[in-house]
Amino acid sequence: MIKSMTGFGQGEASNQEWSVKVEMKSVNHRYLDLWLRIPKQYSLLEEPIRMLIQEEMSRGRVEVSVNIEEFGDRQRNVRINKPLLNGYLAALETIQQELGIKESIQLDHILQLPDLLELEEPDVNWDSLQETVLKAVRTALDELEAMRRNEGYQLSQDILMKISLIERHVDRISEIAPAVVQDYRERLKERLGDLLDGTTITEERFVGEVALFADKCSIDEELVRLRSHIQQFRQSIEKESPVGRKLDFLLQEMNREINTIGSKGNNVGIAGLVVDVKSELEKIREQVQNIE
Repeated sequence: MIKSMTGFGQGEASNQEWSVKVEMKSVNHRYLDLWLRIPKQYSLLEEPIRMLIQEEMSRGRVEVSVNIEEFGDRQRNVRINKPLLNGYLAALETIQQELGIKESIQLDHILQLPDLLELEEPDVNWDSLQETVLKAVRTALDELEAMRRNEGYQLSQDILMKISLIERHVDRISEIAPAVVQDYRERLKERLGDLLDGTTITEERFVGEVALFADKCSIDEELVRLRSHIQQFRQSIEKESPVGRKLDFLLQEMNREINTIGSKGNNVGIAGLVVDVKSELEKIREQVQNIE
């Protein structure tokens, strides 16, 4: 069954070292557009997270927020950037000499200098952290996918109802179509009777005019193609694989055929049904924009 591109999911996982919380939300997008927010020091985990999501999703703008909390009290080492310190001191001494400043350089002055102190992060057990993070991502992804499938089911029911209505309109057009030529035959015969009263017109000429009109207003081929598109649409909407783009294409083709039927039908009844079909197709198109 089809899936919507709109959804939300949350996931949590933890072990003795880490606690991870993940939030994931998605909206419709032409392609798969992943936006991942993760603390900079854990950026190595970004690629495994992307790969996991790409296995499940093919379309949609997906925003993923990963919060990582560390348990325990691992020691952090602070290192002095000595080359930078020496450069700062040399520069400060130069300033003192040029400006004649006699004030001595104090420790608090030095500590305010940028990038002088560097924090050395302790080694991270990346295997343990990645396992915990991906577990939380998987939980959030499952919840998001469940919501997308549920909304997809609701969309499919609404779309199939509209497709059934379109089929009824098409059936009615098929019923009216043969009468168009017959009506034209009667009108042409009546007009010729008025215009050519007292003259003669061959039966072959009359039949030829009717045949020419019948050929111009024939919508048999358009109806066949339209029914074929409808059948393909029904089959596609039942598939498990992403079909949003295919459905959008089929809607364009259905719209093309119904427009041709409207221009060739030459009948008030057909024209009204064409308007109804186009209205339903537009409603379906809006729904399909949110299908993966």
